[in-house]
Amino acid sequence: MRNRIKYIPAFEAKVGMALSEPAQDRQLSNVLPAGHTLTEENLHQLVAHQVELLCVAFEDTRSAEEVAQEASVMAKRVLDTFETANLADPLTAALFNQVLTYRSA
Repeated sequence: MRNRIKYIPAFEAKVGMALSEPAQDRQLSNVLPAGHTLTEENLHQLVAHQVELLCVAFEDTRSAEEVAQEASVMAKRVLDTFETANLADPLTAALFNQVLTYRSA
């Protein structure tokens, strides 16, 4: 079984979702640990602690071909976005690499 991660607004969280990263409040204090499966009580905790963003894991049901196709489409979009950027600049190159990595996941 292959897993996939996704960042979602906390208000979209549902009971049964598993956290891939710790849920953190605005002060970056951990509210819930990575690997935790959300309960109804946890959803209330997220609101009380003003958690805004969650990283959740879910089963990736895509075929290998679908994964490759989506990665190709995302890589093309990133390349198009950075088409006129100066990738010789270290900061721009670092940003490009991070966006490409994020979009290819």
